[in-house]
Amino acid sequence: MKRILSAIVAIPLLWLFILKGGALLFTLLVMAVAVIALTEYYPLVDDTADLFGPLPLLGYASSLAMVGIAHWVANPWGVLLGVVLLNIPLGGFFLLSRFEQDPKVVKHLLSHVFGLLYIPMVLASVVRLRIAPEDGVMWIFTLLVTVAACDTGAFYAGTYLGKRKLCPSVSPGKTIEGFMGGMGAALLAGFLMKGLFLPGLGWFSCLLLFPLAGAVGPLGDLFESAMKRASGIKDSGHIIPGHGGILDRIDALLFVAPLFYFFMILSA
Repeated sequence: MKRILSAIVAIPLLWLFILKGGALLFTLLVMAVAVIALTEYYPLVDDTADLFGPLPLLGYASSLAMVGIAHWVANPWGVLLGVVLLNIPLGGFFLLSRFEQDPKVVKHLLSHVFGLLYIPMVLASVVRLRIAPEDGVMWIFTLLVTVAACDTGAFYAGTYLGKRKLCPSVSPGKTIEGFMGGMGAALLAGFLMKGLFLPGLGWFSCLLLFPLAGAVGPLGDLFESAMKRASGIKDSGHIIPGHGGILDRIDALLFVAPLFYFFMILSA
C-alpha cells in the first residue's frame, strides 16, 4: 500500500516537473536527486562515513556544480571530467592529514571519486537529454517508461515463470526468466514510445537500444544490491515510503541513461 500511495503522489509530480516545469526546474530536481543519492551512497561504501565531513561536503558541492554545468555549458563533458579530477587533489588534501588515525583514507578517496562518476556524471547525461533541442522531453519520458517497463516485466515474469536464479549471491529473488521478461518488456515499451513520440529515432537503433536498456537496467539494480549486501544495509534510504531511498529508485536508470544519451547523439 505504501508503494502504491507513493507512486500515486510521485508520478503526477514527476510528469509536471518534466512536461510543464521547463528545463531549468528539471535540472534543479536532478540536482536534488544527485545530492540525496550521494548521501545514500557514502554509507554504502564506508560504514564510518560522516555525511557532514569534508569529503562528503566536497562531493555535494561538486555534484551540484556538475549537474549545473550539464545544463549551462554547451559542451560540458571536458569541464565535468575536470571537476571529477579536481576532487582527487582536494580530497587528498582533506584526507591525508588523517592517515595516522584512519589508514583507509586512500580507499575513501577512491570511493568518493567513483561516486561522482556513478551519480552526478551519469545524471548529467539525463540533463543533456532533457535540454536536447529536439524531442528532449520525449527522450526523458521514453527513458523512464523503458526502465519502468523493464522493472515491471522482470517482476511479473520472475514471479510467475522464474525458476533459474540469475545472481543468487547478490539478489536471491532475481531469475533468468525475470531478466528475459524485463528485456522483452523494455523492447515493447521502447518501440511503442518510438512510434508515438520519437519518429527521428531509427528502427535499427531501436533494435539495439531497447534490448540493451533491458539488459543493463537489471545490472544497475544488481550493482547497487551488491553495495548494499557488502555494507549490510537493506535499503539505501527511507525517503520514499515503500520504495526505500532515491538510490534504490534510480539504480537501473544510472546504467541505462548513458545508453539513451549515446543513441540520441547518434540519431541527431
